[in-house]
Amino acid sequence: MLKWPFMLISRLGAGGLILYIALLTWQNLGPHKPEIGPVRQEFADKLIPTIVDDLRNSRGNICQAALLHFENDPTDYFSNQFRANVENNGILNLQDRTVGEKLAGVTNLPVKSYGSLDLALSRGRQLGAQGVLFGTIHAFDSSGGAANIDVEVYLADVSTGLVVFSRRYNKDTGPFTMIAANVEAATKGFPWFQRLFGWLIAVLLMPVFSIAFVRTMVRKGSNRSNAFVLGIYTLADALLAWLLVGAALTSWFTVSVFIIAIAVAFAYNIRLMSFAVKLEE
Repeated sequence: MLKWPFMLISRLGAGGLILYIALLTWQNLGPHKPEIGPVRQEFADKLIPTIVDDLRNSRGNICQAALLHFENDPTDYFSNQFRANVENNGILNLQDRTVGEKLAGVTNLPVKSYGSLDLALSRGRQLGAQGVLFGTIHAFDSSGGAANIDVEVYLADVSTGLVVFSRRYNKDTGPFTMIAANVEAATKGFPWFQRLFGWLIAVLLMPVFSIAFVRTMVRKGSNRSNAFVLGIYTLADALLAWLLVGAALTSWFTVSVFIIAIAVAFAYNIRLMSFAVKLEE
């Protein structure tokens, strides 16, 4: 009788070992999904909330829908992020992914997509959905620090077959925009008070450490020279303020902080210039 527990443990261990070897074999010899670069990730993360906001205002009476995998999305990144954004914002009550879709995601197999209206409606009826959300990615690439995307998004009523929402997004971004996005991502790891303290220290000490240059320019007795020095220091302070807000002037709060910071720096630079003028009198 005592042999049975040992036999059971032995068989379970052997079965687990076989499964582990099979998993390693699949990971190394099975299919691999193409990876998406950080530039394209950042661009998609910026565009998807815009699409979701547009969808919020044009969803009609549809409350529940099935989100189908976007056509020409081999990395699954756009489809997955779009689903997460819609669900997090409560725009639509999305049906859960099917078992087949989940297995395809785990095993790196391609997920079936539905780019045409007829196929999407047919799939929506099979799933018993009120609406069907689908789309096609015509282009999604990057070069250096720039990215480009061309995507169509649709929301159709399964019962009537009518398209409730239809919009095509064709956008590209230059290197400067992506630099701002990378700066914003990098500064998220630093709390506001640390960034503000660093900015104050830089603004206060930058003219002090270069007071010899300020006095040399003031000594010329030229308003143009004084204005040039004031402009240079204020421009440097503005650049630091841009970094302070994470290079994101996309809300009233960040814009207000940016303007206030420049005004404070400008006033401080004027006081310092006035002090330098008195030293030379």
